[in-house]
Amino acid sequence: MRLIELSANRETFNTISFNRMGLSLILATQKVEDTQKTYNSTGKSLSIALTHFCLGSNSIKQLEKHLPGWEFSLTFEIDGVEYISRRATDNQNQIFLNDTKYRLADFNAFLFELLFEPISDLDSITFRSLISRFIRPNRGSYKDATTFIDKEKPYAELVNNTYLLGLDPKLVFDKYKLKKGLDEANTFIHQFEKGTEFQKLVSDSGGKNLDITIRNLKDTAERLKQSLSSFEVADDYHLIRQEADDFARLIAERQNDITRLQNAVSNIETTLALRKDVPVEKVIRLYEEARIELPETLKKSVKEVEHFHKALLTDRINRLTKEKQQFERQIEQLTAEIGALGEQQGKRLQLLKGKGALDQYLALNQKLSETEERLQRYELFREITTQQKNKINEIQIELKAGNIAANNYLTETAMPVLEENISLFSSIVHQCYDDKSAGIEIENNEGNNQIRFNINPYIDSDGGGGIGKVKIFCFDWTLLLAQHCHKVKFIWHDSLIFEGVDPRQRATLLKFAYEESEKRDLQYIIALNEDEFEAARKDLEALEPGLYNKILQRRILELTDESNENKLLGVYVEMNLMR
Repeated sequence: MRLIELSANRETFNTISFNRMGLSLILATQKVEDTQKTYNSTGKSLSIALTHFCLGSNSIKQLEKHLPGWEFSLTFEIDGVEYISRRATDNQNQIFLNDTKYRLADFNAFLFELLFEPISDLDSITFRSLISRFIRPNRGSYKDATTFIDKEKPYAELVNNTYLLGLDPKLVFDKYKLKKGLDEANTFIHQFEKGTEFQKLVSDSGGKNLDITIRNLKDTAERLKQSLSSFEVADDYHLIRQEADDFARLIAERQNDITRLQNAVSNIETTLALRKDVPVEKVIRLYEEARIELPETLKKSVKEVEHFHKALLTDRINRLTKEKQQFERQIEQLTAEIGALGEQQGKRLQLLKGKGALDQYLALNQKLSETEERLQRYELFREITTQQKNKINEIQIELKAGNIAANNYLTETAMPVLEENISLFSSIVHQCYDDKSAGIEIENNEGNNQIRFNINPYIDSDGGGGIGKVKIFCFDWTLLLAQHCHKVKFIWHDSLIFEGVDPRQRATLLKFAYEESEKRDLQYIIALNEDEFEAARKDLEALEPGLYNKILQRRILELTDESNENKLLGVYVEMNLMR
């Protein structure tokens, strides 16, 4: 793929015609001496955004708002065939390719087929994700060598970079898919066990183990089934049951009467055992011991009293004895009645033995249904948790096997590709730093995460911001020169690529891009501010006399702040698409 021309349907637009081969310089100059003005308003960065716009990027609301009625066109070439894509700011959901209308998704899918080697069943590798690695789209794209799309997810970044480095992206996808499945299974179990229904089952089981609860429910269900199988329904069950209950009530009443009579007999026996009279001889003897002599008349009176009390006591004993005998006869009679009543109750209960009422049968059946339903729920919950736990163990085994496979892949199958990438990267780095070791480290990431490889382009002692931009430059050129899985023949860098880079290194990189793009029939497009280019002038001349002018002659467009006509759009518009 080569870029031919970027144009618009407005005459004010300053068309960009790219050099078909070699370096294409877009230069932003500052003509007006005003410290408040910057190079950023001329449109050099806007040209990158518009190119992405014509290559199927997401809708850009600022274009619709500020440039209604505009249509931009990008002419490019793939395998010697020229294509023109056209996209209007007013209807950004469609795009035309050689006058054929496409939906954005179909357009991007078609260009993927034209430019990149086919790949199936892999998430996140698309035409848009890959082309952005040859035209870094915004400021966030220049933070790190392997980060081309600001806020791109780590997996998406890795799988795209792996693809363009000529490595097997399926290894990346497999670990991502497994780890994602592992996370989902762990989350499911956590949410499942914290769920209301599961917690209710745990509460109902009294916190017992699921296996214990299931065993108990099975035993209960079996007992209920046995009870139901031997259950006989008696039509007059309730009448017989009532009669048996009536006999039980009469027996209880008789038993209460017996208890009352037995208490009365016990009281009589206690009363009869007590002697409450005192013999006269004992009274007289007490007086004599006290040396008091009682008169004869008094002694006679005491004896008469004694005879009276003895007569009363005899009558009392006879009366209590008769009462006791009467009570005992009543007890015998009540005992006989209890026996007869018990016999009648026993006959009723015998009739009910092994039988029951229909409502009892239905109640047993309902209890069995409820028990079996609870049992099914517990078994289902056990099955679900078992399946998920088995899934987790299986995934963990696959992850370990994947670690082994990835280690073997890096040390055996992929070694020629790894060495080629390292050689390309280090050779570019050595254009700037002869004394620094450099390369692209690719390590197997065996951690519990979604990342299969750690890709680290490094330059020894690369702590400064400037050297970090050099690393970006070298990594981008590695992807271009290696030509793994793609037919892209250009790189387009914004002036951000040289932000903080020493002028000498800036000159060296420009010289490399100028010479390498010519030699290899490639395109290198660079949008530079005038001061950045001028700062490298001395070092360019030191590298090769006349090199400054050679690169300047590759200028395809000069944008200035002198007037609106000299800006990319040719009109004044306040927007910034390179954030």
